Amino acid sequence: MTRSDRARRALSVTVALLCFVMVPQLAFAKFTATKAPTLSVSAARLGAPATVTGTYTCRVGTWGLTEGADVSVTGFAVSGQPSGVTYAYTLYRGTSQQATTTTAAKQASLSTGLDGTDWTTNTSYRLTIVTKLKGWTSSEYTRTFTCGGFNPGSGSL
Repeated sequence: MTRSDRARRALSVTVALLCFVMVPQLAFAKFTATKAPTLSVSAARLGAPATVTGTYTCRVGTWGLTEGADVSVTGFAVSGQPSGVTYAYTLYRGTSQQATTTTAAKQASLSTGLDGTDWTTNTSYRLTIVTKLKGWTSSEYTRTFTCGGFNPGSGSL
């Protein structure tokens, strides 16, 4: 091996060592700005309807052989809703779903058809309201009322 080969190899090793030592020092960065971020993230909450206002009316058909119910929701309180929510209103006779509608409004009207009934017993009706946003739902508001044979009564929700 010649003298120039040794010098070239020594120089190559020295440059390589300097690269390993100096390059990380040159690439070291430090953030010194103390400016607050302009973007924040938080979780949305779907509130269940509360303090529902409106009325229900029990209907009795000819000779009391059929019965039905009408519900009119005129409003309710719900706080802190994100934009884009809808409300699903459902009216049940017993456990059977009779009418449903989904809307962005806090008002809705639902009506069951007249159905055969035993006029000697009472029929239970249930209104539910659920807040929805895409695939998310809130807990449900429930109001149950009873209609009796030959009793075309009404009341407040």
